[in-house]
Amino acid sequence: MKIGSRYTLERPTTGEVLGTLTVTEAGPFAVAGIFVALPAFDPYRPLFDEDARLARQLAEDPDPELLERAEAVLDGLMSLGLILRGESGRGYRDFLLGIDGDEASFRPLTPEEVPL
Repeated sequence: MKIGSRYTLERPTTGEVLGTLTVTEAGPFAVAGIFVALPAFDPYRPLFDEDARLARQLAEDPDPELLERAEAVLDGLMSLGLILRGESGRGYRDFLLGIDGDEASFRPLTPEEVPL
């Protein structure tokens, strides 16, 4: 994944495009970027906000109860079936995505982009 690459965050079951992610940093295991939300993202924002809040808390306090709540939120995010689609039409179905305001972090769970 290259810096400057642009992906759309989509929920294919509903046809919604939730926003765009532009890569600003690309490491071997994770990517950082700028997220620009579209109006369709609004119903999902509270779930992403809660995920970001719990991640910050867990960084300071590895409380098992917090971890359990964070895992429940992650399950909720994963159940949305979101995809990240690149400009070429290839992208990712299996990934971890954190969105905190206009910042995003993304970790593919599959090593290569696949046709979507």
